[in-house]
Amino acid sequence: MKCVKCKIKINPLRIKALPNTKVCVDCSSTGCYKAVTTTHGVGDHTWNSLEIMTPEQYDGYQKSNGEESDDTHTITFGIENTKK
Repeated sequence: MKCVKCKIKINPLRIKALPNTKVCVDCSSTGCYKAVTTTHGVGDHTWNSLEIMTPEQYDGYQKSNGEESDDTHTITFGIENTKK
């Protein structure tokens, strides 16, 4: 099967993983997602949760928390990325 955007053959493993795909990896519009741990509650009644965000949502999250640079510790697609 060929990609509908660039007309290059789609990798058979991609088709196996995503049978309905019509585009190759390079033409895919899906970007990497980022995860941020958040703490909720007060005192003895606290819990952590994991927020999964698109790159755009993550940029907004950083700006709302006053973080200008991307020097934070993040996990992207299960790969540790400390950017130090």
